[in-house]
Amino acid sequence: MTSKPMTVLGGLALCAVAGVLLTTTWVSGTPQGGLGGGTRLDLSGPEATSMVRPALLTAAAGLLVAAFLGPVARRVAGVVVVLSGIAVVAGALLVVQDPASPVAQAAAEAWGLADASSVQAQAQATWAPWATAAAGVLLALTGVAVLLARWQGLGSRYDREGAREPADEPLWDSLSRGEDPT
Repeated sequence: MTSKPMTVLGGLALCAVAGVLLTTTWVSGTPQGGLGGGTRLDLSGPEATSMVRPALLTAAAGLLVAAFLGPVARRVAGVVVVLSGIAVVAGALLVVQDPASPVAQAAAEAWGLADASSVQAQAQATWAPWATAAAGVLLALTGVAVLLARWQGLGSRYDREGAREPADEPLWDSLSRGEDPT
């Protein structure tokens, strides 16, 4: 099994890398129709899809929960990280599958149109959505590793091992707590 620091830090690093990839150009295209056209648009990740950024933030939160809380919360966080990784992959692949749609939508908003159906666009995706999809796959696998992990949460070292009976403890201990043993 993997160790807790490597799993959590690796997952957070994947979130950071995918976050940096969001700042690069995801789609380049030229819209036609509507009230204008011919102007080239370069869209970053959040402009091309609204799905990836929230999924990355959710995955990072899930990884932090897995690191600090107990086994039940870690299992829930593992499921959240897996689903977030799948959402990252889905958001990136939707852009790769139809790169003209975000360009048409951005052009319609810039031209003040209520609907992007009258705007046609020729566009192509760059390498960034592909790399983000790969990071999403690795993030989902990190979530599986969190689900299968057996490490304890950070707070487990402060849990009480078991309550002793007051009769079994020395009288000095009750005095130390401020109780009168008589």
